[in-house]
Amino acid sequence: MRVLAVVPGPADHGVVVHGTAVAELVGARLARTLERPTGTWDVTHVHFTDSLFGAGIASSADAFERWARRGTGPLVVTLHDVPGADPDSERDARRTEGYRRVAARADAVVGCSGVEADRLQPRPTVVPLPAVPLAAPGGAPDWAGRTTLGVLGFLYPGKGHDRVIDAAVGTGATVVALGSASPGHAPLVARLQQRARDRGVELLVTGPLAEADLHAAARAVTVPVAAYSTTGASASLLTWVAAGRRPVTTGGPYARGLDRRWPGSLLLTEDLAAGVRSALADPSSTRGASAPATSDVADLLRGVYASVL
Repeated sequence: MRVLAVVPGPADHGVVVHGTAVAELVGARLARTLERPTGTWDVTHVHFTDSLFGAGIASSADAFERWARRGTGPLVVTLHDVPGADPDSERDARRTEGYRRVAARADAVVGCSGVEADRLQPRPTVVPLPAVPLAAPGGAPDWAGRTTLGVLGFLYPGKGHDRVIDAAVGTGATVVALGSASPGHAPLVARLQQRARDRGVELLVTGPLAEADLHAAARAVTVPVAAYSTTGASASLLTWVAAGRRPVTTGGPYARGLDRRWPGSLLLTEDLAAGVRSALADPSSTRGASAPATSDVADLLRGVYASVL
């Protein structure tokens, strides 16, 4: 089966990392832009999140529809960052409508978790995110050896950096954000820096990291933390697992489901501050996770492709 995997966006974006890895798993031809390469394909598989297709959800959906109209043959769409739990109800409604438009163009829709699939009608096939193996780690960062709490991935509202800053109060730990601001959210960095200063906490923001440097940084933090206020699926959480870390994470449907899928991969807690303090007292508890097999992901996707032929 000839599959074209379309994964536009910067190489360090979680959706792009995931889409690239999935293309490799199923032996697909990878296109990193919306310009289709020459050739004939049985199925085209595109990964969509609104931040990679435009400045806002309306323009992203417009861009996707224009691109889809130019194609031929069956189209499979994996939807990432599916709306449905945003505290801003108006933004959530706008994004929901945009995602509905994207899904309507597809012959088959794939969700990345049961949580996100439940937000879509009709409910799509669930193909869970794999824990993508990382490149060999580079040199240790200059802050290695300090007591740190690490938050991995792009900075955006709801990612939980503010909650980790609050949890760090009184611990002496520096909060290290492994990444940069998500497009459109640059002012958030200054707000987080001010929040940290107000609480007597040091915040370091690394900026963009090459994969080898990200791996080294993920290994160097004292305690990895994932403190999303809402999430339906998380490539960042899986990156911690791929780096051999067991992140402290607050309970939520996705995290609990991941813990059932890969028992022992997370340090689940209902009280973030207490969970952080416990992990700081025994940092070895955050190490030793092993990335599970990904064969189930490939098999599920091949089934989706076969269903549209």
